[in-house]
Amino acid sequence: MNDRTPGETRPAARERRVFENSEATAARGLPKEVRSAGHGSSGFGVSERSGFHGPDAVPSRRPHRFAPFLAKVAGRLGLPEPDQAALLSVARPARLFEKGEFVTHEGTRASALIFLCSGTAYAVRTLEDGNQQIVAVFLPGDILNPGDPVLGGARVSIYASASAVVLEVPHGELLPLMDSRPAIIRGLWCETALQAAIQREWLIWLGRRSAQARLAHFLCEVSYRMQQWSGSQEAVAFPFTQRQLADALGLSYVHINRVLQQLRSMELIELVQGRLTIRSRQLFAIAEFDPGYLHAAPPELARRPSSRFGAAEIRTSPDQ
Repeated sequence: MNDRTPGETRPAARERRVFENSEATAARGLPKEVRSAGHGSSGFGVSERSGFHGPDAVPSRRPHRFAPFLAKVAGRLGLPEPDQAALLSVARPARLFEKGEFVTHEGTRASALIFLCSGTAYAVRTLEDGNQQIVAVFLPGDILNPGDPVLGGARVSIYASASAVVLEVPHGELLPLMDSRPAIIRGLWCETALQAAIQREWLIWLGRRSAQARLAHFLCEVSYRMQQWSGSQEAVAFPFTQRQLADALGLSYVHINRVLQQLRSMELIELVQGRLTIRSRQLFAIAEFDPGYLHAAPPELARRPSSRFGAAEIRTSPDQ
């Protein structure tokens, strides 16, 4: 007989959901070969946290439930398998955040490096007059706070814009790993450079572009990043509200609504029930979208070529 109070059972049920679904969540959207690699065929497996603590210890052969996820992230960060295993071995249990919940609060001191395993999130700064500016959006595979080991306190609040699962690596465990495994430092450098490149693009179109071009670029960027992560899907998840778009693009809610209707009437996009489809390459031209800034890679990895406006790389609906 369960004698727990409702206040006690709700957190317990939430924790069970995270652990029961974490393996499926981590592998969702990964290529078949990566999913199979995470279950023993990749040549590395790590124990749960209690089995492998030191940065140079030998991990067990039991695959970690998030091995497929980190293997995919490691492709762009240039992390060898032993470094992936070392990070997973010291990670805290996965955490689930529902839509609208905060992941970190502005002004709090960061204690862990946070990987977004699934879902979406955004970083926001709240001004003294109550207005907000969204300064970044995070998609699966992103690190939410790669600069925090250096900067310390969080300068923004991060909220889940859709149900999200995160994996945290405590700074107390991360810093010794960085001392003994320089590839982790290079990976964080790469992630920080990628996010800085995105911020530069945002700064340009916020300061110098029309409302239509701002929104077009935002839609192209999110679509491209989601397609890069999930594979060949044409329609991508787009859980951001018009209010959030207004806070990201420095426009009013009414203006965002008007520009969205313009793009729809021009048959450039389809946005239905949180799914975005880019229907025409004309949207890339309006946005002057060149995805080259999204191809950050470690120094030892070749940089992928990109074409002007990304016309050869981003996928649209079949009829365009």
